[in-house]
Amino acid sequence: MTNTNVRDAFPDILRGFALFGIALVNIPLLSIDALLSFEGADLTQSSNFAAAFIVMTFFQAKFYIIFSFLFGYSAHYVIRGERENRRRWIGRSIGLIILGILHFTFFFHGDILFLYGLFGLLLLALYFRSDKTIRRWATGLYIGITVVYLAFGALVYVGEALLSSKGKSLPGETFSPMLNEALQSGSFLDTVGPRLEVWAFAAPNGILLQGPLVFIAFLVGVLVARKNGLVSTNPKLLNKLILWGFLVGLPVQALSAWLFLSNAIGADSIGIYLISLFINLLGAPLLSAAYVALLWKIAQKAKLLLLSSAGRMSLTIYLGESIVAATIFSAWGFDLFAKLGVAEVTLIAAATWLGLAILSVLYFKVRNKGPMETVLTRFSKLFERKS
Repeated sequence: MTNTNVRDAFPDILRGFALFGIALVNIPLLSIDALLSFEGADLTQSSNFAAAFIVMTFFQAKFYIIFSFLFGYSAHYVIRGERENRRRWIGRSIGLIILGILHFTFFFHGDILFLYGLFGLLLLALYFRSDKTIRRWATGLYIGITVVYLAFGALVYVGEALLSSKGKSLPGETFSPMLNEALQSGSFLDTVGPRLEVWAFAAPNGILLQGPLVFIAFLVGVLVARKNGLVSTNPKLLNKLILWGFLVGLPVQALSAWLFLSNAIGADSIGIYLISLFINLLGAPLLSAAYVALLWKIAQKAKLLLLSSAGRMSLTIYLGESIVAATIFSAWGFDLFAKLGVAEVTLIAAATWLGLAILSVLYFKVRNKGPMETVLTRFSKLFERKS
């Protein structure tokens, strides 16, 4: 970022790319099962298993990490190393919290904006620290959550084995959301109460599971922005990221997906479920980095207008994906909830992203900023000190 008045192209391309993966991962929660996602489908059907395996291996966790990384990267654009710009960042974070509340209340209980707003405020505690300090925090947090996650999963698995040897088992999930029923037969407003119920139940788990990785990605984004890492980069580093991502990261993600899905249709072990989930989360950054490196190489040879336009209005498209999916699958819309397989839902998710990306290209022929981006910018400016 050598000139703050000129918008760098690659971060937008990367945002547009991330939105594609996010659509494929999020929309099953609006179309198959509000809490279980792929697990709510009949995974004994080979088409369902195969489609879920592909999405989990190549997309789940990888793209929200990229999106989170870009959020931290954008902090450098907004704050630009000047303490007086903190007010604008605070306004932006509060705006995301408000949008997140509206989003999870009326459209999608798996909202990420609320979490971004909260951790965006927390980011200010480290933003003006040295590269070395930020790197230590990111490394320490990653090591810490790795130990905690894997130890917790292992303890649950051992506990299950001990109970099983005595003819007992861990208590099953007692939470039974009404959201599935509301999505199948309720009106638009009928879904609000059950959606808030699911969000209140799932939010603490989401903050504990996703929160640390989101914040680590924020910190890495800040470090990369300081080095102009998405403007000019080291070819050897890119090749190394691609090599490690596809030779190590991809097999790890495939193993995690296979464990998760096989367990869902077999032993249904809470311990295996947690271990597979933690492997997915902890190993995802390797494949995420490989995607970034590979896309950077491609972007040097191709314009990628569709991705770039989508990325320029990423907030609008992120919210738009939820609105379109809710309309397609809810009873108050086209009433397709729980009526399609994983493969069909995945194709609809891809088509939703594609349609919104095409609209973004057309939109930028007459406007220069996305509608929700304009709203958030204007809101954040309310927090700036008046001269």
